[in-house]
Amino acid sequence: MRITFAQIEAFYWTAQLGSVQKAADQLHVAQPTVSLRIKELSTTLASDLFHRGSRGLEITAQGRDLLPRAATIMAEMRGIKEREFDPKVVGPLRVGLAEGFAVTCLAPLLAGLSGDHPALEPEWTVTTSTLLEGMLIDNRLDVAVLLNPLGDEKLDLRPLGPQPTQWVAPRAWHLPGEITPKVLADRPIISNPPPSAMYRQVTHWFALEGLKPERIIICNSVAVIGELVAAALGVGILPTSIANRYVAAGTVQSLSCTPDIENGRLFIGFRADIIDAKIFAFERTTQRVLREIRYLSV
Repeated sequence: MRITFAQIEAFYWTAQLGSVQKAADQLHVAQPTVSLRIKELSTTLASDLFHRGSRGLEITAQGRDLLPRAATIMAEMRGIKEREFDPKVVGPLRVGLAEGFAVTCLAPLLAGLSGDHPALEPEWTVTTSTLLEGMLIDNRLDVAVLLNPLGDEKLDLRPLGPQPTQWVAPRAWHLPGEITPKVLADRPIISNPPPSAMYRQVTHWFALEGLKPERIIICNSVAVIGELVAAALGVGILPTSIANRYVAAGTVQSLSCTPDIENGRLFIGFRADIIDAKIFAFERTTQRVLREIRYLSV
């Protein structure tokens, strides 16, 4: 049996999104179709690519070995598609960045775009990923870097990689280095509002132990959440790149946790019905900058 591109993309998106249903939504096909394609690929390779674990669908060692090759195939197919269009990168581009990403990455990304495409005129919007996703759908943005997007049939979502995150607490609280949901359940938790990626991370972590935090303080700014934790007003989940700054300043402590926090996943998103060389140029520069600053492996 031969391997088809449809099987590769079904495997790729399932691995990236962690769900057969989300992969089906991304590919605009029925969920059983994706399942069948993955099964056919597994049969051809004589290897199980996924298995059901305690946290749902998990990729196997054989699947992890295949994933870089599948990513290369996907990139080549995108390259073929993009070369069909005008390669000129000139003019305005409305760009959205999830705030936790922007705090660390906006400066090097702006510098990278200026060097790669000096005629590009990016216009930046920084807010929560959920709001950015809505702006893309409403055509108020051209492209955005999103964290754990909810997904919509109007959007094309392309994975960038995981955004390392960690629990942080005021150093003055002297919490144990290893914490569980039970330890933090009665502490004030500071988070972005629902249904933001951060809020989903927080509530999911507590739910793994069948708990809900007693008090969640809502704040729509990741940067301000860091300041509030440093001021001993609560605990929170921050991108590791931001948390490290406060740890170095001596105002917060990084907390190891059981169960582990599920790191957020970063995507570049844009409307599926729009083909624009500026968007593809932004994607390529973003990927390069993230590799250079090692953001995805902090």
